[in-house]
Amino acid sequence: MTNSGSPVLDEAVLAATAQVLAEHGWHDFTLERVAEASGISRVTLYRRGITKDVLLDALVVGAAQAWQAAIWPAMTAHGSGADRLQRAMRAACAVVEEHLRLLAGLSTVPDPVFHLGESDRAGRSTRDVYVAPLRRLLQDGQADGSVQRHLDAEETATLLFNVITRTYLHMRAGHGWPPDRAADSLLDLITPGLLTRTADTAPDTAADTEE
Repeated sequence: MTNSGSPVLDEAVLAATAQVLAEHGWHDFTLERVAEASGISRVTLYRRGITKDVLLDALVVGAAQAWQAAIWPAMTAHGSGADRLQRAMRAACAVVEEHLRLLAGLSTVPDPVFHLGESDRAGRSTRDVYVAPLRRLLQDGQADGSVQRHLDAEETATLLFNVITRTYLHMRAGHGWPPDRAADSLLDLITPGLLTRTADTAPDTAADTEE
């Protein structure tokens, strides 16, 4: 008899899902492998109403929650918009690093978790989750003069999200760069195109004044 309500997921199944996807990618991702990794029979998964799509949707939700938790400190910190934007961009690298193997596996999904459509597979707005915080920080920086005002905040936020998460993942998983090298090289390349000269030189100016 199958479960007629909502699918029943637990930490063991979700951990097994992440493990299988990281090790085998989407094309070789099967419920049999998830069952074996979780120590639960394939029949039990079926009775719980668990399918590949259910498991992928759960990972989508998990990825969104991890992103929000990583970016939140930058959203609530003191400092200029530019300072907080730089903190958020480094946090984006850190959250990819924390889930590197899983995200490498998810990158093989036909419609990846970090694809920015209007909504995810369950109808939630991915743009609100991933892009809105970066847009807000850009707008804060434009208001206080630390971020270049000619930039379109929505377009730039979308570009930043894609460039940072995808490039960092590729340099780490594809090229094997160390975490610091991947993050520093990427952010050093991106940042000058975002900040005003005042924001860019503020730290050096402050140091000169103290001396």
